[in-house]
Amino acid sequence: MNNLFLRHGEVQNLKNIQYGSLPGYFLSEKGVLQAKKIGKLIKKDYKIKKIISSPLLRARETALAVNESLGLDITYSQNLTEWPGVSNWHGLTIEEIKLTADYKSYNEKSITLIKTKEPLEKVYERVFKLFSNNTDTLFISHQDTIRAFTYFYLKDENFSINRPYHCELQLIKNQNILSMTV
Repeated sequence: MNNLFLRHGEVQNLKNIQYGSLPGYFLSEKGVLQAKKIGKLIKKDYKIKKIISSPLLRARETALAVNESLGLDITYSQNLTEWPGVSNWHGLTIEEIKLTADYKSYNEKSITLIKTKEPLEKVYERVFKLFSNNTDTLFISHQDTIRAFTYFYLKDENFSINRPYHCELQLIKNQNILSMTV
């Protein structure tokens, strides 16, 4: 059984803001190219039978670009949507976020954040429902959503490591994360 996680490709984000679930954030040209390349790698190296994607635009676009190589059915699930994160960060630039009191906690102890609409444990639970009921599946999602799942699933000690980059493919094998990027 190979269940793979893929973070969406690079996003067109000219103002470098924390976009989270804000509408209108689509893949950049580089993001589309990343997704097409990783699709070819998946086709070559894995036996994937289906794709389940977050319904957010950037994840849907990633799924479509990856699927050019795979030709599979794509379904969309709210269980893979973006973690709401620290609610007062949406729309701020990364530099503005670094000035907030919660920034240090996010980087060092994300699990302890309390100003969130959804605890990371709940993110894990919603992703685990999909993961445990599917095999040979590519899950396309978002950085902190994927990391919440892998953190709790592997019983990691540091949330800040293994956060996937844009279009990074992650496979859990023997209680480790194997990562690939293109």
